[in-house]
Amino acid sequence: MDKFFNSDNMVMRTLSKIFDIGWLTLIYLVFCIPIVTVGAATTSLYYVSAKVLRHNRSYVWREFWHSFKTNFLQSTIAWVVTAIIVVLLWLNMNIVAETGGEKGGYLIGAYYALLFIILCISCYIYPIISRFGTKFSQILRLSLYCAFRHFLHTLLMLVILAATVALIWLGMVTNVVLVFIFAPGAASLLYTFPMEHVMKKYMPKEEKKYTEDGEEIVAWYNE
Repeated sequence: MDKFFNSDNMVMRTLSKIFDIGWLTLIYLVFCIPIVTVGAATTSLYYVSAKVLRHNRSYVWREFWHSFKTNFLQSTIAWVVTAIIVVLLWLNMNIVAETGGEKGGYLIGAYYALLFIILCISCYIYPIISRFGTKFSQILRLSLYCAFRHFLHTLLMLVILAATVALIWLGMVTNVVLVFIFAPGAASLLYTFPMEHVMKKYMPKEEKKYTEDGEEIVAWYNE
C-alpha cells in the first residue's frame, strides 16, 4: 500500500500528469476568455507543456503566470496582428466570391495560400516567443524560416492542431465534457515533441555551469 501511494510510483506519476494536464487546460481556457489575451495564454500553454509537463520542472500555475507576464506584449502583438490579417483576408474572400468570375477564383486561391502561410508561421511564433527573448521582428523572421525550412515538422504540428480541433468539435456534438478538460493540454504536450526538435537547432550555446559539488547544471530545455 505504501508503494502504491509513493509519489515515485508509476501510477501516481501518471495520475499527477493527468491532473496537471487538466489544470493547465482549465487555466488556459480561463485566460483566453478576454479574447485579446489568447496570444499570451497560448505562449504560456506551450511554455508550461514543455517545461512542466514534459520535463517535470516547477509547477503549472507558477510557470504559466511567469510566462504570461513575461511574454504578454510580444504575444499580444502577434495575436492581434494575426487576427486582423485573417479577418481582412476572410472579408476579401467573401467579397471576391460574391463577384465571381475567373479572376475571382485566382484571387481566392491566393488568399487561401496566404492563410496557409499565416497558419504555418503561427505554429512557431508562440513557442519561439516563449523561449527566445528577442525583438518581435526577429521572432517573426525565425518563425517564417522554420515554417518552411522544417516543413515536415510543420505539417505534423498542423495535423496535431487539426486533430485537436476535430476532437473538441466532437466533444461539443456529443457533450463529452472531458474533451474540453484535457484536449488543449494533452495536444500541447504532444506538440512539444516536433517543436522542441526544431528549436534545439537554434538555441545559442551557453557556458557550462556547475554546482558546488562539481555537477554540471543543465537547462531544462537541453535535457
